Amino acid sequence: MPSKKQQRQALILDIIANETVNSQDGLMRALNDAGVQVTQATVSRDLNELRLVRQLNQQGELTYQSLDTDVDDEHFQVNPSQTRLITSIEVIEFMIVVKTANSNGNRVAALIDEANFEQIVGTLAGHDTIFVMTHSAEEAKIVSQQMQSWL
Repeated sequence: MPSKKQQRQALILDIIANETVNSQDGLMRALNDAGVQVTQATVSRDLNELRLVRQLNQQGELTYQSLDTDVDDEHFQVNPSQTRLITSIEVIEFMIVVKTANSNGNRVAALIDEANFEQIVGTLAGHDTIFVMTHSAEEAKIVSQQMQSWL
């Protein structure tokens, strides 16, 4: 028998597939309507574990959708179809500035976060730009070189 978490996450995937959900509050309401009481923190963790991010849908609305990634237990690989989303990578001291196709900043930042680079302290995404912070200029160069294969 599936655990409560597995049942909840299956329900989340079903809701995302069949409804337009554009916020964590909206997802919490949909879960509540289905009889599942959750906190915002639980929804946030579930979205992360399920690799669901807000992306523009065909109607131009930001909605939760699944990332297209190939992940195994040892290494994260960006799906080749995702590589066209990155247009440039530039190192500035201990930061990396990643430019993306329009409306793909959050999507690519999620891919970078999923890559689990030990040198990355954090990412900050906008519409088409991501700031990737590392501890040092040397670490930024290392990460940037690895990310160059994504271009």
